[in-house]
Amino acid sequence: MRAVVFHAVGDIRLDTVDEPIIQEPTDTIVRLTASAICGTDLHMVRGTMPGMKSGTILGHEGVGIIEEVGREVTGVKVGDRVVIPSTIACGRCSYCRAGYHSQCDNANPNGKQAGTAFFGGPSTTGPFHGLQAEFARVPLADAGLVKLPENVSDDQAILLSDIFPTGYFAADCAEIKPGDTVAVFGCGPVGLFCIASALLMKAGKIFAIDALPDRLAAAERLGAEVIDFNQADPVDTIRSQTQGIGALRVIDAVGVDAYAPEEGWISSWLPSSERAR
Repeated sequence: MRAVVFHAVGDIRLDTVDEPIIQEPTDTIVRLTASAICGTDLHMVRGTMPGMKSGTILGHEGVGIIEEVGREVTGVKVGDRVVIPSTIACGRCSYCRAGYHSQCDNANPNGKQAGTAFFGGPSTTGPFHGLQAEFARVPLADAGLVKLPENVSDDQAILLSDIFPTGYFAADCAEIKPGDTVAVFGCGPVGLFCIASALLMKAGKIFAIDALPDRLAAAERLGAEVIDFNQADPVDTIRSQTQGIGALRVIDAVGVDAYAPEEGWISSWLPSSERAR
């Protein structure tokens, strides 16, 4: 089969590799009908997330059709169309039962203290081959795979694998209540889904802060009031628009690739080492 394979930092190839097989009775084999590139994948490409093993298939967002099931799989069957969550969990340990599936005690073969297990990640996460491939082995399938209704398209379902739940989780953690004023810093894909989630939670006013015109335009289309931090001080702007109260809920959706304003209200007193290049 064909798959996107990590060989080294900056060396990602579309290779022909062996098709996956059932290794454990709780496995399934899924034929991918949709996959996507996440910002996390770019960390592997650039080397900002260390520990990648050469030969690992990338990708942790996928939709597909089940081709084969292990003998202990009971929740799904061959032919089911499913979305594959990005993280892997057993569904039975204390963390899973409490809803903290990404902290599962049993999914990561490196042990209970190893942290989250997910597809296409570095050695500390398993590693497990990823979903940017024609087929994928999905371990612990009963706890992970989610069957899809026919009226949900692949393009819609792929957003449920990782990116939409990430934004929704941030909005949920912010405890947004109807009518709240919300500020979302960063309008990349996660930030945009934070805005969409805040709207679902009936936020009253949403401020979206970024500097890239295309991202600000997307946030504005969703209904947010946008602030270009190259042109205005976000804190002063939000205060002036809320009679000095400010935002009741704030979400940092910037991630690790943040950069400082290039011009305007703050750049003049930033050290040169912190200015965007």
